[in-house]
Amino acid sequence: MNLGLTVLKALASSCSVVMILSSAPSLYNIHKRHDTGDVSLFPLVGLWLNCVMVMLYGWTSGSYFPLFSTYVFGTIISTVYIGVYFRWTKARTYATKVIGIALMANVLGSVYVVLGMTGVTGQSTSQVELIAGNMMTVTCLLPYVAPFETIKTVLKTRSGASIPFGMCLAGATSNLIWTIEGLFSNDMFILFLSAACSTLGFIQVALYLIFRPSTKLPIVDASVTDSKLVLPMKDALTKLGIDVCRPTAVGLIPPRCGDKIAIVAPDTVEVLCL
Repeated sequence: MNLGLTVLKALASSCSVVMILSSAPSLYNIHKRHDTGDVSLFPLVGLWLNCVMVMLYGWTSGSYFPLFSTYVFGTIISTVYIGVYFRWTKARTYATKVIGIALMANVLGSVYVVLGMTGVTGQSTSQVELIAGNMMTVTCLLPYVAPFETIKTVLKTRSGASIPFGMCLAGATSNLIWTIEGLFSNDMFILFLSAACSTLGFIQVALYLIFRPSTKLPIVDASVTDSKLVLPMKDALTKLGIDVCRPTAVGLIPPRCGDKIAIVAPDTVEVLCL
């Protein structure tokens, strides 16, 4: 392995780690607020499936670095994401169903690969690798296809708030580098899959920028005025003996350093010179 390919693999691995960690701030906010808010479960479940299946493919293809090692880390982190989301979601029934299906897929895929790699199924390593690659292809598309579930809502509300922008941008960039790595390492699964995922990711980034969510300030009706918010200027000036209906002459005399204003009596104001 030449130095250039090693650097490319390290760069691809680093970008994947950034993509995996891109959801950490959102999950931290969920844990802090004790509420999932507008964060969608589908991208997190898709990331979880993605990490598990790429890890299994890395094992069958012998790519211990960067595929296997990178996505072992991703599997651990995405499992934590799922746990935090499930802890604070109010839609427990829906979350249980979706997470349960993903868990079943991960378990079945893992059991098959373990049995295949240990010779129990009677298949060659290349056959197990082919099936693992197909499983990876299906699950890797989920984090990028899943946000299109909310495309109707995005078009209706004219807001891309439901699109995980950070994950899509990091994932699209990461997959672009993986496409180059797959080309140089002659791995057709990685090449075509990464190219497809990168394209889908950049499409979603474009949708988010077109329907970029913005914080709107509340509109205040000027015809409705709360008396508690109005300063009683007229009453205060009347107490000081100033006629609010007549302009008051003001002498343009600059104050001297040390001048202080003291209220001697309720209706009298004097300037004390020190």
